[in-house]
Amino acid sequence: MPAVLEQVNQMSTAEKLYLMEYLLNSISRTVEQYDHAAGVQSPIKRKKPCIRDFIGYGRRFHPEYRSTEDVMRELREGEEE
Repeated sequence: MPAVLEQVNQMSTAEKLYLMEYLLNSISRTVEQYDHAAGVQSPIKRKKPCIRDFIGYGRRFHPEYRSTEDVMRELREGEEE
């Protein structure tokens, strides 16, 4: 093992990055093969939420409706003229 570490120490940064990428790909392929052989299902991939999914989200926390004009009027109350 010390001989391997000495070889890694002598590598350039680009070579170390390539080595790390190779190791990660190798490990991920091994895990995928193991999961497939064991019949383990991969985690559920979630779809990216769309902005339309969030329409009405705030009403869960603030059930009473306040118009934008009311909110702006309340914000301006503290301003000095």
